[in-house]
Amino acid sequence: MTDAVSPDSIETIVPLIWQEHCVECAMPACYATCTHYKKRADGRCRRFKYGIERAGNEAAIFGQNAMIDMDEWAKLETCFFTKKMTYSTASRYNRLYGFLAWIAKTFRIGLVRRLCYCVKEWIARRTGYEEREGRPSADLPRYLLCEIVDPGEAYGLILENKADDRIVARKKLSINRGFNRFWIRTSELSYQEGQSNYLSIYTEEDRPQQVYFVSLAMVDIRPEHLERYFPEPAKKVKLVIWDLDHTLWDGTLAEDGKEGVKIRPDVLDIIKDLDAKGIVNSIASKNDEDRGMEALRYFGIDGYFVAPMINWGPKSKNIRAIERALDISMDTFVFVDDAENELQEVYANCPGIRVCDAADIGRYVGRDFFDVPVTEESRHRRQSYQEIALRNADALRYQDDITQFLLDCRMKMHVSPPSDDEHERCWELLQRTNQLNISAQRLSKGELEDILSSEGHECFRIKVDDKYGDYGLVGFAVFEVAGAEDAVLRHFVFSCRAARKRLEQTFFEHMLVYFRSRGFRTMRLDCRKTEKNALMQSVLMESGLFELVRSTDRAFELVADLDQSFVPAGIAEVTDD
Repeated sequence: MTDAVSPDSIETIVPLIWQEHCVECAMPACYATCTHYKKRADGRCRRFKYGIERAGNEAAIFGQNAMIDMDEWAKLETCFFTKKMTYSTASRYNRLYGFLAWIAKTFRIGLVRRLCYCVKEWIARRTGYEEREGRPSADLPRYLLCEIVDPGEAYGLILENKADDRIVARKKLSINRGFNRFWIRTSELSYQEGQSNYLSIYTEEDRPQQVYFVSLAMVDIRPEHLERYFPEPAKKVKLVIWDLDHTLWDGTLAEDGKEGVKIRPDVLDIIKDLDAKGIVNSIASKNDEDRGMEALRYFGIDGYFVAPMINWGPKSKNIRAIERALDISMDTFVFVDDAENELQEVYANCPGIRVCDAADIGRYVGRDFFDVPVTEESRHRRQSYQEIALRNADALRYQDDITQFLLDCRMKMHVSPPSDDEHERCWELLQRTNQLNISAQRLSKGELEDILSSEGHECFRIKVDDKYGDYGLVGFAVFEVAGAEDAVLRHFVFSCRAARKRLEQTFFEHMLVYFRSRGFRTMRLDCRKTEKNALMQSVLMESGLFELVRSTDRAFELVADLDQSFVPAGIAEVTDD
């Protein structure tokens, strides 16, 4: 599991007292009329099958997880408390609430349980608010932190704020298999000053669901820990996302029409230059989609943009959709707009992204993170990402059967030592790749050439194609083979555009067979841990091919016994060419 937010990272916290409720609650009248009413020991309605079950977890904020088996119509609800406190103070109150819960559980008497509930409510309300009611939302902690572990299928939760029985904010949380973390800005919850605010969480469509909470509290993070949870952008840019009105062109499409707006020649030159270097362009604009695309075709530039998002929704939402469509990490994005409020909205809701005022873009593209290696591969990158967008759109038709989709893609992997004219692309991968890089090292060209010519190393490049097109050269691996028994993987990078398709596992399976045939006994992987390469860590751990033999805060080591038998993933055909 990915590490939960550690207590020492928390500067201030508003602990929330989450309790069992019903989405259709009209107590106490519903106790006599509702067919779903199940009496708890304290007389209230049971909507959680086993209550809120707690399990120790030192990594969690208060040292424990909460497992809730939600029945139909169940919801988790809390008063929207507003009083910040230190973590140590919040921990003392949490231990007190735990003691009251222990009394209620030990003495199974309805009166005792009701008394414990009332005492807990009284303490929570006395400590949860400032002396004056309705503390302004600007003084709230910056985030509602929600961490959930899902061991099963994906599902959706609805987070809602209701002020005086009026819904003022609603947000869907998409829970995927594994560890999920959400940093929800408290400003998104629309706290209403002077009103009774209640936060609630319930399942999409009110269906039964087991939910495993790790953390659920409003927090501020200590400045020295911000980089850990809100990483700086990647060193190199991969995608530039453009607004349309007063950015790509002068004028407003809705008012002036396509004949009335004027393309900015300097911006068009920048777009073409980025495209030639392999930096992809896209669009996030508040406009009518049909009219926007018609205008782009009118100017003959629609082909330069991959996965454009033109609609009236929030631009941050559209940028996240572009991220999903192209499988590119947000921290490699630059967003360009003329409106300060739009830049702020995107920056606030898209962690890691860079933003740039349209008036400054001419100078901005001269910065170091736009200085990327230019190879034959990069010159065709736009086409590759257009194929990715098409591929991902088709994948939606398969719903949850991702294995069948991957099989129907008819992928082929070509593994061999890199030729001389492929060295530049291998070096480019080492510079650009962050998420799928086990060493997290940037080799110089000279260092790479030394390795490629060394008899103590074996190097492999990975090319992939499928029925949609050619991914190109997407992976590079360096094995140290000086020892008689161990093949040690020192460097492995894999392009994000080919990630999450089980191709990494297919490559490692191929290497296990290869080195076994060469008489090696084990294959070792030395992996450096970074915030950015968590995806690679997950891929390796979940492959089932390796055993963890060493782990520290900064690195871990995996070993594969080459005598082991395994069932091949069978996702791609592998050839030695």
